[in-house]
Amino acid sequence: MKPHHFQNGPESQLRGGIINPDPAIDAARASVSRRQFLGRTILASAGLIAGSSGCSNLKRQPSSSARVAFVTANLVAQVSGYKFELAHWGEQHKQTVAATDAAAWRSICKEIYATGFRAIEIWEAHAAPEAMNRERGATWKAIMDEQELKAIGYGGILSRKTLEICQWLGIPQLNGWIGDNTPEQATAMCREMGVHFNLENHPQKSAGELLKIVGGGNEWLGICIDTGWLGTQGVSAPEVIRACGPLVRHVHLKDVKAVGAHQTCLLGEGVVQVAACIATLKEIGYSGWYSWEDEPEDRNPFDSAVRNRRWIEKQLAGG
Repeated sequence: MKPHHFQNGPESQLRGGIINPDPAIDAARASVSRRQFLGRTILASAGLIAGSSGCSNLKRQPSSSARVAFVTANLVAQVSGYKFELAHWGEQHKQTVAATDAAAWRSICKEIYATGFRAIEIWEAHAAPEAMNRERGATWKAIMDEQELKAIGYGGILSRKTLEICQWLGIPQLNGWIGDNTPEQATAMCREMGVHFNLENHPQKSAGELLKIVGGGNEWLGICIDTGWLGTQGVSAPEVIRACGPLVRHVHLKDVKAVGAHQTCLLGEGVVQVAACIATLKEIGYSGWYSWEDEPEDRNPFDSAVRNRRWIEKQLAGG
């Protein structure tokens, strides 16, 4: 879900509502693809028969016990009419940054609220290091408050700037890639900024691989389980969850059609055993958020948002 880490350049200049990034950052961002970030993970075209699209505009809160969030990276294809190739993730990121002004952010938040979600995990491109400053952060936060949405996570690359964005938006945790930081550097930075970091799996196939990257984990460094990528890798997601135990601090619930590819599908209809993942999380005493993640190449994720939210809530309520 996240592109590579980029060093922060000179302070950007505001023009036309969009902050122009440092040229070095812009050049690097354009050269980065989703494939590079995932390592040598197999990518495949996504295809999905859309689920129920019924949305309610009533101001009605979902079950108070359901800690379910909408990941805004689900909208990666929005800027290209819900058509793109996953390998061109970097270009989608760049276009999304340019397209996301205050009006666009308000529209996104309104549509998320209409599907019944009351919490969101913000994709880096919707609040990007190369586009955000303190004033802009205050505007984004005010829009979320206005739309009655709580930001519970930020999906991106760990850096001082992304942690600063989390501070501006009132976000307690960053879920994604550790960047160029060692576990010691990451811990010190997170402690200083007061924001937690959770490493999200993509090419990794075991708890041991994940824990090595975060130096075994600690108060500030944990694991974000992406169930879909464990399915792509042909790994038992419940087993990885159980092995990581209390270091599982965040979860991205995603299902995929088959091992070896990353074609997403409705939760519970793929190879991931998502229901078993939720049951395992309950067993280990997980009390964090469940973020629904689906980054389709060929469809509007809002068409299945209500169905998937209700599916998660049903599992959390006991099936």
